[in-house]
Amino acid sequence: MFQAFRGASPPLYPEDVAMMQTLLKDYCKDRGCENTSTEAEEAARELVHWFQIGVTKQSQLRELLHSRAWS
Repeated sequence: MFQAFRGASPPLYPEDVAMMQTLLKDYCKDRGCENTSTEAEEAARELVHWFQIGVTKQSQLRELLHSRAWS
């Protein structure tokens, strides 16, 4: 029965979402973009993707996020 969950993305808990919101807010502040901009939406998608593939440490996510190419 639990085999159906193998390979599934890790769940996002409220504290994970809060951490990623903080990272995205800092990212937008540093880049001077609005949190509703296309750049912010793309960064948010990448952030969630990285988390889902196993990058869950805040420092690593911050580094990946800030290494994105400028749009």
